[in-house]
Amino acid sequence: MSIELVLADPQPVLLAGLSQVFQACPEFSVKACASTGDDALAAVKKHQPDILVMDISLANRSGWSVLEDVQQHHPLTRPVVFTDAPIEDVMRVIDQGVQGLVGKDKSRQALAHCIQAVHAGHQWLDRDLTLKSLSVLMAQQKKKPVPITPLTPRELTVARMVTQGLPNKKIASQLFISEGTAKLHLHHIYQKLQCPGRMSLQRYMQDNGLM
Repeated sequence: MSIELVLADPQPVLLAGLSQVFQACPEFSVKACASTGDDALAAVKKHQPDILVMDISLANRSGWSVLEDVQQHHPLTRPVVFTDAPIEDVMRVIDQGVQGLVGKDKSRQALAHCIQAVHAGHQWLDRDLTLKSLSVLMAQQKKKPVPITPLTPRELTVARMVTQGLPNKKIASQLFISEGTAKLHLHHIYQKLQCPGRMSLQRYMQDNGLM
């Protein structure tokens, strides 16, 4: 069975190139191409693909809105972000729990590997982008030290699951709680540790030997 794709990118030439590359591979099946956020979301609703390959810089409906909608309402479609967005946006992508992230400076082969890994249920994050994000985060934390605040046993469990790359829905399933409760735990964790997102939380857990 081929991996069904919807491709979304604001650059027509790049979009056409991606479509041509994946259509030529028997492992993939391109169901639709979109250059705007509205078209991308419409294509996901129509085709219910395995993977949505998208840039975060989409017009009409923002890439953030598309990403949030897909994560909340189309759980069978897994987003893979293929982007050259600023590092601050990359950090936000990681904080939203996206399982696949590839920089546009990488080869099409790297993108294909990412898609295959995410489709198999694994996380595949561009190493260079992740390291750059961690460097920025470390610089920010040096300017503003984070006080150590104890977490409850349940919060510590949730924090560890988050740093393992698990999305809120899977955390809720494994702990037999609602997704809303998982989000509430995460909100309390962020408040207690003064961590702005998932990457910051991961760094805190590593620095304090809590992984």
